[in-house]
Amino acid sequence: MKIKHAYLTASNPEALAQFYREIGMPVRFADGERWIQFATDGAAFCIAGLDESAVEPSSNAVVVFEVEELEGALAKAVDAGGTNISGIRDMGSHGRAAQIRDPQDNLIQFFERAKA
Repeated sequence: MKIKHAYLTASNPEALAQFYREIGMPVRFADGERWIQFATDGAAFCIAGLDESAVEPSSNAVVVFEVEELEGALAKAVDAGGTNISGIRDMGSHGRAAQIRDPQDNLIQFFERAKA
């Protein structure tokens, strides 16, 4: 079994997609505002409009994005309209993480793998 994709539900999919484009995720496919899929490695990350989703906005699981440089990813997200809600958590030899809320109140996390 493998994960095909994970998606966030948005009341304004295009506005939320703009946030994710600004933090470095190009769009791979869009079906208007019903479904927007981003170009990612591995499983797909998507935004679903209210008519397409199985859940209400901001009631989703936490999506974790692996980034090369945590401080830069956080700064880019805040500049694009996100809110940093936690300090950077150092997990030693595993890496570091921080949580933010995107402009439509979805909780997401950035993870930076520890340098070898």
